[in-house]
Amino acid sequence: MEKLIHQILKASWSLKIGVIAGLSALMTLGTWYFAIHPARNQIERLEKERRKLEGEYIDKQQIADNLNEYRREKAELEEKLAAALLELPQEAAIDELLRQLHELGTNAALQIASIEPQAEAKEEFFARIPVRMRVKGSYHEILTFLDEVSRMKRIVNVNDIQLGKPTVQNEKVVLESDFLATTFRFLTPEEMAPDKSQSAQTKRGRR
Repeated sequence: MEKLIHQILKASWSLKIGVIAGLSALMTLGTWYFAIHPARNQIERLEKERRKLEGEYIDKQQIADNLNEYRREKAELEEKLAAALLELPQEAAIDELLRQLHELGTNAALQIASIEPQAEAKEEFFARIPVRMRVKGSYHEILTFLDEVSRMKRIVNVNDIQLGKPTVQNEKVVLESDFLATTFRFLTPEEMAPDKSQSAQTKRGRR
């Protein structure tokens, strides 16, 4: 190494400048290869990772936004379903219905003569549940009762209203009224499913 240095020192200025330039280039190349090049590779790797993470974040954010929208729509549907089931429950709940009708009649100052549930009648996706009622009271009391029934959360239709002859009791005109209060319920999926035995009988009858 010392011999090489002595030879360089004895060389001409042009050769010295060339050697120095070569060493500078070699040092620059070494710096690029051993320091700048690895750092550049690391930066490129980190940039790719950053873009990948940003893409994943955007995708997950869209999923989260869609999930929030889905949850909001689901909550709205559940709320609407709950309201619909109040009006048209899946269970008959006859005892509760009779209790409510009796309470409304008593609050309207009616005399409840009878409340008799009738046979249920099934339709395509719902069932009718009629209740025959007979009450006594003034015309105003009967109207008050019917108005309260129309305000029930559960759907109850009153029809087939019959009014008897008015009588005077304790200085009050009293009517005896007979009517049919009909409520409804959703059929269960099992009830809406076709009856296999009946379908088999129908097919045998067609042969």
